[in-house]
Amino acid sequence: MNIIKNIKMALLGAALLIFCLPQFAIANASLVSSDWLAKNLHKKDIVILDVSAFTSYEKRHIPGAVKAFGPWQTMNDNFVGFMMPDISTLEKMIRSYGVNKNSYIIIYDEGVTAMDTAKSARALWTLHALGDSNVAILDGGFAGWELAGNATTEKAATPSRGNFSVLYKSDKIADLAETKSKLNTVVLVDCRVPDEHFGHEKKSHIKRAGHLPNSRLWPASYMTSAGIDLSPSYFMNSTVLETMAKGVGIPLDKNSEIIVYSNHGLSAALDYFVLHDILSYKNVKIFDGSILEAAAVKDFPMVKNEWGYKTL
Repeated sequence: MNIIKNIKMALLGAALLIFCLPQFAIANASLVSSDWLAKNLHKKDIVILDVSAFTSYEKRHIPGAVKAFGPWQTMNDNFVGFMMPDISTLEKMIRSYGVNKNSYIIIYDEGVTAMDTAKSARALWTLHALGDSNVAILDGGFAGWELAGNATTEKAATPSRGNFSVLYKSDKIADLAETKSKLNTVVLVDCRVPDEHFGHEKKSHIKRAGHLPNSRLWPASYMTSAGIDLSPSYFMNSTVLETMAKGVGIPLDKNSEIIVYSNHGLSAALDYFVLHDILSYKNVKIFDGSILEAAAVKDFPMVKNEWGYKTL
């Protein structure tokens, strides 16, 4: 009798688990596949944001997707480029995309290169900083969507205005002063290419070459399989990413304080996404001004002709 009772209780528990799952329950709520999105495309509370170039959207896009190229980065009050816009501008912009408080936001890009994927990661990080964690990236972007044979359209979406509201999370952003004060106490991660890290080359609009002292180097381009055997920009699997993180010197402690940076804070968003959303590090920030801002400040320390980092 006890055996039968236990079986019944187990079956009841399984049934409750099935029927009480959240509407959009998936293995990793921050990264969805084309197959998953195709099956859930018309769910009521899903909002799809296309952050690829305007011309790409106008040519073809995922049905129902909203053109959201938008000002995810802009000049700040000191005319430093490529930083997060002011909160009120972002709130109005996101509402205009039809985003509500209960929306599950899916973001995608062209999906051809890792830097395409960085656009999605930057938008996701921005939404995290605004207090919205119910957001995901479409793995492989539009290239992966098309490769899977899914439907596309030229018809632009015209969403109703949403009721999204900001709950600002300052713990997602590191400014110039905080980054400078923590150069010797946090884990700094440089997301640029090795030649820029070493100081062998730099972008013409960057004032000085080199990297921030004690930085680990983990180029954003290593995060995805973009271009490998003509692959779209799919994220590497978590085991590979975990191995890379260990190899470049990221501590195993998931509570480690980490600040990631790049030239403009765009490719840094890829490292943020991998560390925070795939590898579950809890305390990851983007230095929003990144090297563009730091290199313009003469007394901000930068290092040339060195690899790696010194033990803190």
